[in-house]
Amino acid sequence: MGKEEEIRVIAYSIWELGGCCEGRDVEYWLEAETIWEEKQKLAPARRNIKRTGRKAPAKKETKTTKS
Repeated sequence: MGKEEEIRVIAYSIWELGGCCEGRDVEYWLEAETIWEEKQKLAPARRNIKRTGRKAPAKKETKTTKS
């Protein structure tokens, strides 16, 4: 699926979740573009995890001391 089709699917989902309001197509499209772009920024990290079969490292827990 290409970029435009993916954005169209996202925009349609936003439209449905928003109660199918007419006349806000540009607003939905722009929001969908933003979501698509954010998804693309995360894609390289996802590909690395799939390729290596490893999960992202867990955060270290810090011990707190009581005063």
